[in-house]
Amino acid sequence: MDLPYGTMRDEEMKQLEIEKLSEAGFMFLWVTGRAMELARDCLTKWGYTRIDEIVWLKISNDYKLIRTGRTGHWLNHSKEHCLVGMKGDVLNDPRFNYKIDCDVIVSEVRETSRKPDEVYEIMERCCPGGRKIELFGRAHNRRYNFMCLGNQLPSN
Repeated sequence: MDLPYGTMRDEEMKQLEIEKLSEAGFMFLWVTGRAMELARDCLTKWGYTRIDEIVWLKISNDYKLIRTGRTGHWLNHSKEHCLVGMKGDVLNDPRFNYKIDCDVIVSEVRETSRKPDEVYEIMERCCPGGRKIELFGRAHNRRYNFMCLGNQLPSN
């Protein structure tokens, strides 16, 4: 697939030392269908237990399900997956919330790779006011209370 941004090989992704970023919290990891097992392996390597998954059903601006597109290897993908991982004892930590949201987002597709705003709202409800890091961010990912890192961010 010809993408308008750089990518990493699977082994490079596994070698990221994400486990050093936090001792406890949640991870929200967007993953394509072909890399589901890789994502699960990464979560484990980074010290997270997969506890759930959010599915984003992609719709057009006229509220129709996206049925064609550039994603998918065998079938066109009308959805994307966001694995949710947990690290540490977040269930007994008052800084974290759980069982507060639905696992399905129905939202319009926008620019390439831009995820729905609703996922950021879920993240904030899971960890209100807590520290958050967006890796591989772009200008449209920047949010209040998030550290956004990425080689496609504006330099100013």
